[in-house]
Amino acid sequence: MNRILIGIAAASLLASAPALASAQALPRAKPVASGWKTHMWKGPDGTTFHWAEQGKGPPVILIHGSGGSALGNWFSNGFAQSLAKTNRVIGIDMRGHGLTTNPQGQRGDRTGDMAKDVLDFMDAQGIRKAHIGGYSMGGAITARLMARAPERFITAHFGGSGIGETAEWADKVPADKTGVAPEEEKARAAYYKIQAERQAAANAIGNAAPRRAGAAAPSPAAPAAAAPRPMPQPPAIDLRTITFPVLAVNGEYDAPYRKTHRLWRELPNFHNVVLKDGGHLSAVMEGFVPQLYIDELAAFIVRNNPRP
Repeated sequence: MNRILIGIAAASLLASAPALASAQALPRAKPVASGWKTHMWKGPDGTTFHWAEQGKGPPVILIHGSGGSALGNWFSNGFAQSLAKTNRVIGIDMRGHGLTTNPQGQRGDRTGDMAKDVLDFMDAQGIRKAHIGGYSMGGAITARLMARAPERFITAHFGGSGIGETAEWADKVPADKTGVAPEEEKARAAYYKIQAERQAAANAIGNAAPRRAGAAAPSPAAPAAAAPRPMPQPPAIDLRTITFPVLAVNGEYDAPYRKTHRLWRELPNFHNVVLKDGGHLSAVMEGFVPQLYIDELAAFIVRNNPRP
């Protein structure tokens, strides 16, 4: 059964649309400084992947967004600490990100198949099935994995992402809330500040690649989200064949209708969370991520963990 988290009663619900309602925001999660272990793993093509883990239990594989890293997206902002109470949490620096390097030892090379990288990693670790999910770019990778290897999932999780509608339904998706999330510009400024600090300290948490010596940091004054990002091409998959549970978490200023309408329409077991006042970066940025996101993801994972 599809479930929608509702914290504040919606003014109106469209009969032809998922009953999306803004969930009441909870306090912000506190940053976390330690608690995980890091490792290196060499993939089949010679790429050396940096990855982190925390906790024991059924595996949870979390895929970071573009320009981020496993530690920055999932560990230092509190997700892993919460999930590790019941599960083994794993985050991989995807190729071209964090401390992962190509066969020549260079960072920043995104050439390759990131979905295959996840499957190769699972095989190397002896992981047959896992809770798999990602934020933004990580959600797009999750969608490709669902199309390619649904048998490897316990559950799937889309953060700041989803699956675009089919052409037949594209003009039937209700309009999303417009404007910029209240804390989006602050979250963007904090992101660039942390990037600069970590680059100066040669610390790759949250960095896609180091800047050239003397290069200026990107300006935080750029528009936060004037126009919605184009959705990735929907994968060639009939979501009605997906039997495992799927969770989506998006800010109410981050096009939740556009990103989840197809998930709501086709999936037989879908749980949707919309973060009140949430944007794209402010929903996951260290110091800004709502505790609600962490709590809902943890509850979803625990609820669907395999029974002993």
